[in-house]
Amino acid sequence: MSKCRLFIVRHTESVGNIEGRLTGRKDYPLTENGKKYVKLLTEKLKDIKFDAAYSSTSGRAEKTIEPLAILNHLKIHEKEGLCEMYFGIYNGWKWEDVNRINPQIRQTQMEINEIAGIPEQESTEETADRMYHCIQEIAEENMGKTVLIASHGVAIEAFLRKITGVKFAYEKEKYCQYNTAINELEYENKEFKILRIADMSHINNSTIKEN
Repeated sequence: MSKCRLFIVRHTESVGNIEGRLTGRKDYPLTENGKKYVKLLTEKLKDIKFDAAYSSTSGRAEKTIEPLAILNHLKIHEKEGLCEMYFGIYNGWKWEDVNRINPQIRQTQMEINEIAGIPEQESTEETADRMYHCIQEIAEENMGKTVLIASHGVAIEAFLRKITGVKFAYEKEKYCQYNTAINELEYENKEFKILRIADMSHINNSTIKEN
């Protein structure tokens, strides 16, 4: 039976990242470093023949894989299911402002590595389920093909932890999705297999340093 090969990458650095925001469903332009990261990501994956490209509806995600899509003569298909966790009433807020009003949110994150307790937010489980169903649908539609997907840090981590069963409180560094982190998976017989996770070698081996 044929497999689907999936490359799931986190978007590159945006102004929202360096401003320390719960960016979520709000969008911000790429930083200069972010643009450099895109070039390094493109160089890393340029020899892979992609058959399809998908992104969340956020510009920062779409711009991250745009050069690779152009190289492969692909249209990027936007999917709501690939969007970042919705952070409720604090969506787009700076962490410093959240901490002043509700310091328990950050305290909870430090304790269990999850963002929880924000009024009207999407839960980790809801995010994981949404991502799982969206990516599974993409894989089923592209069996025998190689697919490029751009999404977001919490959303990707939630998806990966759902398929491995590893809770957020464990193996934090292994699952942490830095900007342009590469995750490679195979999908076969209704199951996902992780081939590499949160690969940052294209950044770490360059002269650009992470913030």
